Amino acid sequence: MPTLSSAWRSTSTSTSTPLFARPRPRDSNWEDDTRSSRTNSEVTDYLPPWRDHQGPSSSASSKFKQIFSGSQAIPGKKNRPFEAFSGASPLENVSPGLPPQAVREMQPPPPAMVTPRGVSVGGGSSSPSNLLVHGIKWPLIRDPPGVASDFPLLMTRIVVTVLSTVATWYLHYVNAYSPVLASSAMALLVSTCLDRRLGQAAICGSFAGMCGGQMVPQFSSALMLGALTSACYEVLIHINNLCLGIGGRLGATAFLATSIFAKYRGVSSVGRRMRRGMWKSGAGPSSILVTMILYHVLGALATIFLRESSDDSAAADPVRASSVVGLLGSLYLKDPTAVLAVYGGSFVGMSLPSRLMHGNAPGHAKANHPQTALSLFMSFAGAGTIAGLIHALTIHNGYWNGGWGGKAGLCAFAGCWAYRGIGNAVEFITKKKN
Repeated sequence: MPTLSSAWRSTSTSTSTPLFARPRPRDSNWEDDTRSSRTNSEVTDYLPPWRDHQGPSSSASSKFKQIFSGSQAIPGKKNRPFEAFSGASPLENVSPGLPPQAVREMQPPPPAMVTPRGVSVGGGSSSPSNLLVHGIKWPLIRDPPGVASDFPLLMTRIVVTVLSTVATWYLHYVNAYSPVLASSAMALLVSTCLDRRLGQAAICGSFAGMCGGQMVPQFSSALMLGALTSACYEVLIHINNLCLGIGGRLGATAFLATSIFAKYRGVSSVGRRMRRGMWKSGAGPSSILVTMILYHVLGALATIFLRESSDDSAAADPVRASSVVGLLGSLYLKDPTAVLAVYGGSFVGMSLPSRLMHGNAPGHAKANHPQTALSLFMSFAGAGTIAGLIHALTIHNGYWNGGWGGKAGLCAFAGCWAYRGIGNAVEFITKKKN
């Protein structure tokens, strides 16, 4: 009769491939496309010390070992009263009753060394000093992973879009949760717990579900809006895949569906203008303008940082990264304007860097475009600034106020295109001068 230990041993030996060893998309900025960052020594050597997965005995530099492995007091030394502990072997942390052979069998095999790719489009060195979090190299030669391909079943996409609209509307209108909290939580729940390929449909439907009570006063209206949003999504995003790589296109799709629904219900898109202008002589810019620009930039930078520093199982997906930023903003920020601005800025961060910075349409890449960390963050900060300015303009002039679904996404979409237009104009003028 097999014992429990033999059954466990047979089960453990039958699984030869770890769960995390999944192939990453080929359009990532990763040195190792097959191994997890938690077992790749090229990655863990340059992780922040508090995220060192191998412990003090890993092949990390001696500087990090001495600083973060602990310290002990050395009496009699006034100038250097503390000295680092020596690195402890991981074998010392196992149960003392096990024999040495069993202890060695429990240790994971050392990770295989992977030679970094030598091909570089944007230039730059392949030395380890250029490695940052998770082995990302600057200048980057690839975009982070883009949005996942759509789920193949039409009915599933329709159901997810409609339910996301209804659930988001119910959470913020009936249960009085923040619209940003409801939308980001719904998109994150679907993309992580159901299927990542349903993330675009879920977040697009949740944008429409952010409408206020004047637009969607009852459950049947939410169902109608969800069905209309699903139709717009299928035509614009799934079939034509319009404006791929430009942040805010899903919000603009939800905005179109909301505008059609508002026309049907007779809701005006222009409301009362604010008495206080965006700029007043002697008083400076309005608080709304400052908040919108500042937090749009913050949301854009946080989102692109998450995408660049995460693997495909975490927040590298644009929908997940935007949802995480929106969720954190709604939980930790008290000002509703700041929360909405952070969420709107995260839509800018969903853009593909190559398209936002250089105008490279998918499938039409242009070579010799160096991309440093500074240029990446400055580009997304510039697009976030324009998006925040557009959003503040709509608020001060009374356009689409009172809970208009997709408005933040539309402003981010317009900000990205405006930034790209300015970039094209600068390139054209530069070429003319040369």
